[in-house]
Amino acid sequence: MESPKKNLYFENLDGWRTIAAFAVIFAHLSYQINDNEKFAYALKAVLSFGGVGGRLGVIFFFILSGFLITYLLFTENKSYGKIQIGSFYLRRILRIWPLYYLTFLIGFVILPLFKDVGAENASPLLYSLFLANFDHIYNGFPTLNTLGVQWSVCVEEQFYIVWPVLFWVMQKTKSFVGLTLLLIVGSEVFFVFSGSKMEAGDYHLFSCFKYLAIGGLLANWAFNHQRNMVRFLSYFNKYVTLTIYIFSVVFIFLQHKILGHFDFYPYTFHVVPALFFSFVITEQNFSTNSFFKMGKFKLLTWLGKISYGLYLTHMIGINIALLILKDTVNIWFLIPLSLFFTITISYLSYHYFEAYFLKLKKSFSKVN
Repeated sequence: MESPKKNLYFENLDGWRTIAAFAVIFAHLSYQINDNEKFAYALKAVLSFGGVGGRLGVIFFFILSGFLITYLLFTENKSYGKIQIGSFYLRRILRIWPLYYLTFLIGFVILPLFKDVGAENASPLLYSLFLANFDHIYNGFPTLNTLGVQWSVCVEEQFYIVWPVLFWVMQKTKSFVGLTLLLIVGSEVFFVFSGSKMEAGDYHLFSCFKYLAIGGLLANWAFNHQRNMVRFLSYFNKYVTLTIYIFSVVFIFLQHKILGHFDFYPYTFHVVPALFFSFVITEQNFSTNSFFKMGKFKLLTWLGKISYGLYLTHMIGINIALLILKDTVNIWFLIPLSLFFTITISYLSYHYFEAYFLKLKKSFSKVN
């Protein structure tokens, strides 16, 4: 049996984590813009990427998480002949729980001391059980906006509970592709028939499962059929690849204006983004004809390492900036102040809080 690859690391993905995190951050900053004037309206559209930047960032994170987790499971299974599900859960706990529960305490206990928001809609019980996505469905959006981002972390945590078990079953029955495709179709059917039209259905585990499962399919292709993947990507020279990037980004930005008046649009909004993000993940890691590799952008790569903190704490950073600016909110001051506090908090959290648990996590890792 071949020896495991110890430090499994896709160097071009950290920068894309940064892009996804900033898509969410800028979308939330755009809410502070009064778009009565044409320039403000245009600025809001750019920051929010046509009003959908936040959703796009979350979809990318889901697909990427599904890819990375499944690739690690394939690696462990091939290297050792099995996966240790208990160790898998411990690794996820040590990576996800510390910062999640810290922001939980900040949102429910600390920030309300400085900001009077009245009665809180969010349920501390549901949040403490990693069910914030269901809290969104049943109780609506939290009164305090710092609690509004935890829902996607909860979806991932729920996925992590069931996926290694499903992976084990699919490996035993040699049905990974078939069952994963079935899960994707089932997730899509659930989303369509939920009747949510881009509201509650976006938060349900079954609605989001398709993105994580798509990442799983990509991991299967990359791990078990990598030569075929590389050969397929070789058909795209760097100029064709660049064209795909440009066309996809422009279409995704404009698709609401192009297709928004059709009844089917709310149910199909995610199709092109999911296909494009899947292309990005595979092309960046396995293509030999890339026009660029994100790993060469050192600042984005550095920020990507603290992207979990950027995502979970950015509303705290924005609220600190708003407290400082008080009633004279100027977007040109708010943006740099919010980014400064968010990056600073995330950096300190990663190096002086999360790092302790990440060291413990390595004790349960056969592959990293």
